[in-house]
Amino acid sequence: MTPFEVLGGTYQDDVYWVGSELDFDVSLTAAAHERVPGGPGACLALALRRLGAEVRLSTALGDGDDTRRARDLLEAEGVHVRAHHHRGPLDHAITLVTPSLESVTVTHRSLPPPEPPPSAAPPPEPSAGPPSASPVPLVVCSPTPLTGLAARVRGRRLVLVPHHAQCRELTAMRPAERAALLGAVDLLVANEGEHAVLAAVPELGSVPAVVVTRGPRGSVLRLGDARLEQGPATEPEAPPLNPNGAGEAFTAALLATRALGAPWPEAMRAAARYAGRHVTERSSLSFPRCRPHDLVRPAGRTAGHSRTPAARLREWDAAPALEEEAPAGTGRAPEAGRPNGTEHAGPSTAGGRVPVALIEETDG
Repeated sequence: MTPFEVLGGTYQDDVYWVGSELDFDVSLTAAAHERVPGGPGACLALALRRLGAEVRLSTALGDGDDTRRARDLLEAEGVHVRAHHHRGPLDHAITLVTPSLESVTVTHRSLPPPEPPPSAAPPPEPSAGPPSASPVPLVVCSPTPLTGLAARVRGRRLVLVPHHAQCRELTAMRPAERAALLGAVDLLVANEGEHAVLAAVPELGSVPAVVVTRGPRGSVLRLGDARLEQGPATEPEAPPLNPNGAGEAFTAALLATRALGAPWPEAMRAAARYAGRHVTERSSLSFPRCRPHDLVRPAGRTAGHSRTPAARLREWDAAPALEEEAPAGTGRAPEAGRPNGTEHAGPSTAGGRVPVALIEETDG
């Protein structure tokens, strides 16, 4: 699988299940409480790793016990941590989860923001299989400052997962610098509130793919002038318990399945499935361990020829079928087909864009 490099924050998270976001002294009145390592960068790196990707996390860490716990967790999972150490505790996030599963997060930041990796830094190498032919994506999360980032990572292709503060930073940026930054972005993933802040940014149209997550209402994909709406996961395994980390789960599965060669409609559905499974667990770090291939082709699906909204996006995704993996121990060879990630001549590959491939659509 394509290796990923994540640039983002590592926090200590306190999550409280409360009767209302207006509850007073939640440390005494909350129905439940969880204290775990977290943060946008750490959670996305962890989710990608549990989906089988090779991941390096560039982040800022402190020098206390909370830093040790966070680093031990990430390294035990196989995440390569490139840390800038500073004196003091980790940044601290408090999340309140209401009975309706709405959540409010407040972050107290004391550490300097994470720094981009040196341009010459070697990417994490896959542990097995042939090396990826595509440049390693740099996935940029909060609280990374965006001002000056384009110059510091010149030549890198970016995936941008901004939070509100970064969206406001983009709107206030000089147009030339904003155009340079967004011109290096292949994919932007934001929730509805964040996207609303960016709606007035004219250079947003230069980003080839924009995904807007809408919680239980699914997500929306924009590819140029094309638009695809994806509903929420259709296979709830249990009632949702904790929305914390759902955005990172969705983004990780979207990236992992796209790297596998899935077209956008399948990758969007797979991301919804993975996020849907994550929120059914109480723990904020319960990102499921699974193969991206299993998200794209869930158990029980059989080959067929029905068409889905992918047909409307075929000008981008008109290419080879995804190779079927042989079940372990059967000795069955994969079905004939061109290699995963085979490039096509559509507009999204211009300038070194992430290659796009097509899998056969089947009945659910």
